[in-house]
Amino acid sequence: MSDNIVNSAELTIPEFGSSKKLVLSMTAIREGERRLIEAKNVTAISYSELEYSFGEGYREAKKNVTAIGYEITRAEKALREAKSTAILDNYNPFLKEKGLKDNATVRDAFLEIQPDFVAAQDRIDMLKAMLDLTEGKIRVFENVCRYMRKEMDIAIRSGMDLNKYTNR
Repeated sequence: MSDNIVNSAELTIPEFGSSKKLVLSMTAIREGERRLIEAKNVTAISYSELEYSFGEGYREAKKNVTAIGYEITRAEKALREAKSTAILDNYNPFLKEKGLKDNATVRDAFLEIQPDFVAAQDRIDMLKAMLDLTEGKIRVFENVCRYMRKEMDIAIRSGMDLNKYTNR
């Protein structure tokens, strides 16, 4: 198998309403995560390569956050449309059929049994979970780069000859 197939990773957001299936690349993120443990023993030699790897993961995660955010906006629009359609078209006949009076509790209960409304709400919940996961990965990359910069700063301030103590 080629390295591209073995090392590729994707996150798929299924189609919904007018939204097409969206495939987000996770390859650079996974590569950065795989190398996180190396940051513990960062040296002057490994610093730039690790920072590049984490930076690529960070950029890919930011790109994915943007795409997920856009999908959340579209799902929220679908939720509003489903709610409007249910209330305007089906709510009054529902009240008459059940012999109920209109109030907020009945409206909420009515919406919770509308398939389009529930599907849109589930879509929003799924996307928000994906967003939280991806934002967490961004914070990890930020923190590990901050840690490595601090380690390099400590080494420089110590007066140690960084070229003398490398693995070359």
